[in-house]
Amino acid sequence: MNIRGNIFQLVALVVILFVVAIVGLLFLSLSSKVTGTYQNLSIFNDSVIAQQANAKMLETAPRTTDYMIFFLFVGSIIGLLISASKTQFSSGIFFLFALLLIITIFVASGMVNIYSGFSQSAALSEYADQLTLTGYIFSKYTPLILTVLGGIIMLIMWGKQGNDII
Repeated sequence: MNIRGNIFQLVALVVILFVVAIVGLLFLSLSSKVTGTYQNLSIFNDSVIAQQANAKMLETAPRTTDYMIFFLFVGSIIGLLISASKTQFSSGIFFLFALLLIITIFVASGMVNIYSGFSQSAALSEYADQLTLTGYIFSKYTPLILTVLGGIIMLIMWGKQGNDII
């Protein structure tokens, strides 16, 4: 059997996306605090170029972090759907995949709760508010999105049986 593009990768997608979101949030917080500290240095008050570079960093860091996490999510979903169309499975293991989809829903629910705990903490809430797309990805609808995605993956995998697979 070919193991590309199946439900197993959906759990890996959730875990990798969670790790990237937490690390992105922490690095955004760290870089914003560092560039904020740079503004208070006397050497920055003497240089217009340094002030402009610092302002540019403060402006673009949240947007760049947010887009990175969002496009990783979208790209991973597209990759899963494409690889699911190239996978051949029999319909006899539907129960196993349904069980794995339920496990994925529970894992996603836990990851959403952990991310919301991080993002609502006093130290990170200011920076988490700037990550709007990441907030949508890790919203209360994430388990529903992954359920629909898992259903589509299963339909694609079993929709092409036997010799139909290219």
